[in-house]
Amino acid sequence: MRVTRYAKFLSVFLSVAIPCTAPLLLVGCATRGYSELSAGKQADVKRIESYLNNLQSLQAGFAQNGFGGNQQGDGHFTYIPGALRMDYEIPMGRLVVAHDEKLMLIDRSSESVTQLSLKKNPLGYLLRRPISFSKEVQVTDVRYGSEYIQLSLAQADNPSQGLLTLQFSDIQGKLTLVGLKGVDAQRHRFGLAFFEVKENLPVSKEIFTFPAH
Repeated sequence: MRVTRYAKFLSVFLSVAIPCTAPLLLVGCATRGYSELSAGKQADVKRIESYLNNLQSLQAGFAQNGFGGNQQGDGHFTYIPGALRMDYEIPMGRLVVAHDEKLMLIDRSSESVTQLSLKKNPLGYLLRRPISFSKEVQVTDVRYGSEYIQLSLAQADNPSQGLLTLQFSDIQGKLTLVGLKGVDAQRHRFGLAFFEVKENLPVSKEIFTFPAH
């Protein structure tokens, strides 16, 4: 993996504890939306909403920790509004496709297919269109560092379903999504760190078609 400017942000992000990491303890930690945040944090939440809703595509290399258990891997990540795809180089032959509140994991080496509903999974927050942090979602935390910002989300009416943390570089006011961390209702944790991020390049929607199986 080639080291990029994002590496210093990611090493910090992956060592930061997710706030309210035990979702069952989120009662009292969250209410709907982000109106209870300070004015400065509210402005940054709106900035992040605008960035995500104006993002036409994002492609990056990724390094993974904890998705689906304690597995690790890396490969290529592709995102367009409402859909994402992960093509693994390690482990070879693994593919993840997600859209329409469903995620499919295909392992070509074992010819196995696993399906997961994202309707109440924290990763599904990223696939909603338009993305809004004031409807059905609670912003539980906004944290800052040198040239980075991270925002954590839970389901407002049932925070025990899980938590998603979106991680951004923030350089001279320019946001770039550089990582995701989350914990689901069963307390399974996952983390993705992105590098060599490219935004708004043409992407064929056909690559997000669920493979026949």
